[in-house]
Amino acid sequence: RECYSNEIREVLERECSQKNYISVQDRDRIAYETGLSNRQIKFWFQNRRAK
Repeated sequence: RECYSNEIREVLERECSQKNYISVQDRDRIAYETGLSNRQIKFWFQNRRAK
């Protein structure tokens, strides 16, 4: 299980509050900002929607 830092969680939560589904371009941008892989971001959004 991946543990995200508070800063990374803030970025992901901010993006999630703006849109529930993320585009490839946004995923690339977030990956660059956070240092996460595209796959990690994709799964985070999938898991967040499932909550």
